[in-house]
Amino acid sequence: MVRAAGVAVLLYCGHRRGDPALERLATIWDAERYGNIAVNGYDCGLPVLATSPQAGNACSNLAFFPLYPALIRLVHSLTSLPVPHAALLISWLASLTAAWGIFAVAAWRYGKHTGVLAAVLWGTLPHAVVESMAYTEALFTALAAWSLFAALTQRWIWAGVLCALAGLTRPSAVALVVAIDGAAAVALVRIR
Repeated sequence: MVRAAGVAVLLYCGHRRGDPALERLATIWDAERYGNIAVNGYDCGLPVLATSPQAGNACSNLAFFPLYPALIRLVHSLTSLPVPHAALLISWLASLTAAWGIFAVAAWRYGKHTGVLAAVLWGTLPHAVVESMAYTEALFTALAAWSLFAALTQRWIWAGVLCALAGLTRPSAVALVVAIDGAAAVALVRIR
């Protein structure tokens, strides 16, 4: 509900300014790159160095991780939504899943009230607007939260699978890998 209110405010402000906020959320900055990868795939080679006279566009899409563009392509092909809207749909569904995962982790350890508070705080942080854009942050947060929940409840296969999927989403998954591996190592020592 908190994120929905935030998105509603963004849409309202965009409408008042005559700026289609929905389109901006779906295509601004890296969102457009993810959509291009979903449609056209990755570059075939590295760009020429920017210091070279042949540089032209020295940007490459090889730095973007593959899970989000693959999901965009899948949703686009299944629903016939335009690529930017498919990307937004994934991001918004991932935001809901992330909030639920954050709630689950906090509630498992500290109770339902703390779980609700944690999810609300996550949804109201200043950077939460990025969670409403066609970016990977919401998908990564959902995968990370549920991977941590799986580790807390000692469902190690699920923790590993979700952690691997998070690794296909963002480079910051390295920290998640360390956390899941550490928790698994502690559990293995306790078993022995």
